Amino acid sequence: MSRAPFNDKVAIVTGGGSGIGRAASQRLAVEGAQVVVADIDLPGAERTVELIAARGGQAVAIRADIASEQDNQAIFDLAEERFGGIDAAFLNAGMIQPYGPLEALALETFDRIIAVNLRGTYLGVQQARARLRPGGSCVVTASLSGVIGFAEGPAYAVSKHGLVGLVRSAASAFAERGTRINAICPGMVLTGMTGTVGLEAIDDPDEVADPAYRGALSAQQIAEVALFLLSRRSAGINGQAQNIDAALLSAFPPLADML
Repeated sequence: MSRAPFNDKVAIVTGGGSGIGRAASQRLAVEGAQVVVADIDLPGAERTVELIAARGGQAVAIRADIASEQDNQAIFDLAEERFGGIDAAFLNAGMIQPYGPLEALALETFDRIIAVNLRGTYLGVQQARARLRPGGSCVVTASLSGVIGFAEGPAYAVSKHGLVGLVRSAASAFAERGTRINAICPGMVLTGMTGTVGLEAIDDPDEVADPAYRGALSAQQIAEVALFLLSRRSAGINGQAQNIDAALLSAFPPLADML
């Protein structure tokens, strides 16, 4: 008999204080998980915990800068100490650079983007590999910018390309421990990071609206794919990067749009 896929499971979500991370944290809790919500914005993480508690779920917030090795360790320590282990790690935290061309990209900006998005997620991946229980899963938030270039965000694209390579390269190391790792590559998502107001509420997953063809997606539309990859329902998927883009990269646009 089917049951909630995360019953008796423990999940970590980084960047859980807003956007995709907030939606994923709430959905994991609804599906039975105990959730550690990590974010550099502690009030944001605490608000996510409040939303989970309002639905009867269990969660705890922690402030963490994923660029810090100590903070990454503290996230996983908290999950083990509070809930007894870790079954799912959604390494979603990251930052976007100010839009601009390559010639305007300052070295210090490039270094900070790489330190957070690539090095910081690498630190989380190392923790996940060592500490996920057998059968567990890690999902990393990359981007369509990890699949193609991004002329107005070259440092961001470099960091996300690196994450796709990291996930593919780490698949065997995770498999050796009976766990898995995959990446999601969202297109345009309507969150605060892209300059839109994110929604706090989540919908029944069977009632989530379809995005427009080649259009922007909601945070929950991205979160639902992450949950699938975190669950045992995707046991045959390891080392993959899944585009979530409403077919944006599936084909050239109509010629009339290009002329």
